[in-house]
Amino acid sequence: MSDTKSDTKREEIKARIAAAHAREEERNGQSLTERATETATDAADAFTGFVKKHPIAAAAGGVALGILIAGMFKGPRRAAARGGAKAVGIAAMGAELASGFANQLMEDAQLLGREGKRRAEDAFDSAGDTARSVGRSASHKAGDATDAARIARRETGKALARALGRR
Repeated sequence: MSDTKSDTKREEIKARIAAAHAREEERNGQSLTERATETATDAADAFTGFVKKHPIAAAAGGVALGILIAGMFKGPRRAAARGGAKAVGIAAMGAELASGFANQLMEDAQLLGREGKRRAEDAFDSAGDTARSVGRSASHKAGDATDAARIARRETGKALARALGRR
């Protein structure tokens, strides 16, 4: 019975390891900038999506965060006795702090996205320049080959005419 449990656990661990390897292989195709941009964008989207789906829960979380922060300061019982006005103010500051953090994440993600876009444009420009250079070189060589073939045809025609006695 315990062998079956051990085998099942072992298979689960192997499956998790295989999934982790697959995720890592997927990530290896991306640069650090792309992964950071993707992670920051996902975090910002998740935060924004949560706030849009659950505005009351987000506000309650801000209040709870404010109360938690207020509890770390001296005299939280006196603040509670005064009606909790300071706790609400601190909760509003906590919500503002969370909003500022989310905005900063979004700005960082946009900056990373712009930087990635600029690098991609530079790479595409460089590839385009190389392709045009190769095209010009190939066109020049094709022209040289055409000229050589035309000259060879003319010289062969003259040689045949001389050989047949038609000068």
